[in-house]
Amino acid sequence: MTTPSVQPQQAEIVRPSSSPDRTQRWLIALATVLSVAAFAYFYGRDATLAYSDAVSHLEIARRVVDGATPGIAQLGSVWLPLPHVLALPFVWVDSLYYSGIAGSIPSMTAFVVTALLLYKITGTLTGNKLGGAVSAAVFAANPNVLYMQSTPMTELPLFACMAGMVYGVQRWIQTDHHRYLIGAGVAGLLGTLTRYEAWVLFGVLVALVIFSAWRKGYSYIRLEGLTLAFVYVGGLGIAAWLGWNLIIFGNAFDFENGRYAKPSLWVDSGDPNIGDGWHSLQTYSLAVVANLSWIMCLMALFGFLVVVAKNRFSLPTLPSLSLLAMVPFFVIALEQGQRPLHIEQLNGDNYNVRFGLLIILPAAIFIGCLASSFPGRTTATTLIAPLCLSVAVLVSVDDLTSNNIVTLSEATRMSQNSQRQSVDEASSFLRAHYRTGKVLVQSFGNEMLLFKTQVPPSKTIYEGSYRTWQPALNDPAASNIQWIVMRSKDEVYQDLHGSPLLHGYELAYTNDAYSIYKERA
Repeated sequence: MTTPSVQPQQAEIVRPSSSPDRTQRWLIALATVLSVAAFAYFYGRDATLAYSDAVSHLEIARRVVDGATPGIAQLGSVWLPLPHVLALPFVWVDSLYYSGIAGSIPSMTAFVVTALLLYKITGTLTGNKLGGAVSAAVFAANPNVLYMQSTPMTELPLFACMAGMVYGVQRWIQTDHHRYLIGAGVAGLLGTLTRYEAWVLFGVLVALVIFSAWRKGYSYIRLEGLTLAFVYVGGLGIAAWLGWNLIIFGNAFDFENGRYAKPSLWVDSGDPNIGDGWHSLQTYSLAVVANLSWIMCLMALFGFLVVVAKNRFSLPTLPSLSLLAMVPFFVIALEQGQRPLHIEQLNGDNYNVRFGLLIILPAAIFIGCLASSFPGRTTATTLIAPLCLSVAVLVSVDDLTSNNIVTLSEATRMSQNSQRQSVDEASSFLRAHYRTGKVLVQSFGNEMLLFKTQVPPSKTIYEGSYRTWQPALNDPAASNIQWIVMRSKDEVYQDLHGSPLLHGYELAYTNDAYSIYKERA
């Protein structure tokens, strides 16, 4: 059975630049207003920094420009660097840094970009602006998206890059214009430097580009040149990260098996997902539903069936369908014990439930396709698109008014646990009593404490302070350390607790998790 050919009219859907798309302009304006309003709402609830990872991202960026040993090496080896690089123009301003706004700005910008790209993807796929607008609205109205775009987390930059990859490949298939494929490669380059999920999507799209070029009847030489161009541009991010890890840390895969990257650090050996593919599928499916709601998932499923029934897996639909690769990726990652994900229905708590939010991208596209599934000015068309839009808005309003935002509740619950209370108490003491001097403290596991103390990063000696960390552990006094912060069982505790090296220090504060020592006067 042959793949249906691309219809000629699909290649001419995007209007030339001489006829600007007014709907697009309104969409950008509305998305911007919604982004700012959502940030103000969550910032007013003191929720934008509830995720401890949000604080970690800010600290990584700040240390590049302000630290005991500043420089690009502070970008580290585990988290991909682009989100931290995007925050660099803002983190050096204390008010933007300590408020978290420095990290929220890139997320908010990515929110607007993603909404625009979803409008373009669905609009050019269906030939219907209304369908594109519905896709953008489904994405932008989702309360979990609105919360995550208000934080310094990395989900929204990932969404923008993934949508850029899909749009570029789709438009290349429709038009044969290579500039779209280069654009997809650039989005792939940025995405593969943002989060590892983009590596999976990029790999799927490479295979799709090869398949599409073959179906288009490209000669071998043309197919090879086109594919290599896409791979070289998009794959440069992966190659750069492997090279970075090799040069800086002596191990190209330090991000996977390095000291601070081992899954055992965050995945419990008794996790019920490990070795159980069915349980892993249930866990991820429930995480998707928790982020999107049952009704939006059902609408997305109907939209998916419409896309398949109408297009029979034609080439232009495949880039959007490739976004579904996130489902088997996460299921396998959970089953292999590479990622932790808990859902309340199965585990009694929520942890990393935001992983399910990635399915908002294909869901928004499929619902947009559902909204434009009846061509022409028919009664069905005039009813179904407003219905899809209304449902998306009503679900969002209901979740917001009932405080049913799973990503927010997860982050809030984490910020209110007993461990965080110990952090708050210890950081409050140090912030109140610190005046000057170097502070020796392990960063890993203590990110929130370091952030809340507001000790200047340039005064903090931690495991990433090259050439100063180990000497400070070996002899704090000789390294002019005035304060020592240790948490039970961390590296500072293991090296210095009960050691004669503390004779020049007095215990200034202690609680059930922390001991803080100050140099004797």
